[in-house]
Amino acid sequence: MNYTKPNDPNHKDTPEDWLLGALLFSKTLGLIFPENKGVVIDLEGDMLKIYPNAKRVIVASQDKQIVVIDADDRSDLNEGDWVQLFRPKEN
Repeated sequence: MNYTKPNDPNHKDTPEDWLLGALLFSKTLGLIFPENKGVVIDLEGDMLKIYPNAKRVIVASQDKQIVVIDADDRSDLNEGDWVQLFRPKEN
């Protein structure tokens, strides 16, 4: 399947295409997302084949990185909901 250049029917994705796309998108999200905020995403299609551990995740900014947190147990949230991450207080 061609995900990186869908307007070019002859293009075959390479691992470098995928890595560059992921790095660019992750950096973009890091600039957009406020620290300790994220969005609920329901995985579907090929996402489930690549990451079968969860059907729902939270993609968030934490410690100046984009993190992915399994969220199958959060049935109270809908896809697209913004969430605030809280850390347990250290003693």
